Amino acid sequence: MNYQMPKPTSHRRDFLQGKALQRSAADVKSINQINSMPENDATSSGTPSYLLHISRKAMACNFQIFLNAGEHELATEAAVEALDIVEEIEDILSIYRIHTSAAQLNQLGKAQAVHVDAILLQLLKQSKELWRRTNGAFDITSTALSKLWGFHQKEHRVPAMTEIQESLKQVGSQHLIIHDDGSVQFAQPELQINLGSIGKGYALDRCHQHFVANNLTNYLIHGGLSSVLAKGHRQSETTQDSGWQIGLRHPLIPEKYLAHLWLKNMAAGTSGDANQFFYHQGVRYGHVLDPRTGYPVEKVLSATAFSSTAAEADALATAFYVMGPEQSAEYCQQYDSGFLIVEQGKQNRATRLHVMGLADNQIELIDPSAKLIFYD
Repeated sequence: MNYQMPKPTSHRRDFLQGKALQRSAADVKSINQINSMPENDATSSGTPSYLLHISRKAMACNFQIFLNAGEHELATEAAVEALDIVEEIEDILSIYRIHTSAAQLNQLGKAQAVHVDAILLQLLKQSKELWRRTNGAFDITSTALSKLWGFHQKEHRVPAMTEIQESLKQVGSQHLIIHDDGSVQFAQPELQINLGSIGKGYALDRCHQHFVANNLTNYLIHGGLSSVLAKGHRQSETTQDSGWQIGLRHPLIPEKYLAHLWLKNMAAGTSGDANQFFYHQGVRYGHVLDPRTGYPVEKVLSATAFSSTAAEADALATAFYVMGPEQSAEYCQQYDSGFLIVEQGKQNRATRLHVMGLADNQIELIDPSAKLIFYD
């Protein structure tokens, strides 16, 4: 995930001084009949559900916040402040800005122990723990492999096996050394970190913390459609307890939806290669690489992970894509999480949906050719 240059931030003191009025007006897209990601513009009863929709570009995608209009008098202020927090986090985690804590670690970590920002330190610890839990399927140090396959500069190539084996020596969170004093260094000199697979989710979690502090209870937030956090419910006369409806796009037919999902007090992250792949000698190669083998993942079309936090859901989406349904099920039996993994079906454009952690009333198939497979 690429990052972009930050915009000026506004803070609570700006609101008190009236300096953020123009910024707030620009962020508020509409108070209208809109959905977060579902296609329809009304509830199942036909009654419109009015939402406050606030959006801003950050972390190379659109972060959007949806709240029930009129439910909280300070909702707009709280939402704009939450998006300010996202930008502040981006200015810590981006590896594409030379002044950030993450970029400084990439530059200096091979030569010395580096004291990093507390937010970065927290995410590095969490990432290394998830690397351990997933047996290396999730790894924030796999940059060398992405560069080797040409996905960073979009100069795609199929590397030789010897090149892959050499790059694998530069990958592995076991080389990420976190000291008790909060400093970090690299045991492998060529190691590089990239928080793109967990950073957006962490930003959503921080938005949630901000909303809790401001007594907001019902909202949906997403970063680039692939990271979602849903709390409480969408205002509706008939489906008040069902949470928020989102649409899962078809990985083989992007203009269509595969299923509707209903989320309440949970986070979801989705990983897939529908937009980043190339063909070589008739073979399709996607950008999601298995950091343990160095090769693109096969068979899985998309993986959505469900968890109590967006950071974990983000990371697990990548891990579950790499692991596939059977290994993911073993993981979820041990840890409190779930998944929806889409694989190619037997017929052209048909799909199989492997599901764990969702109840029957939380998923509705749209594609009649899709097959649901539930795991206990």
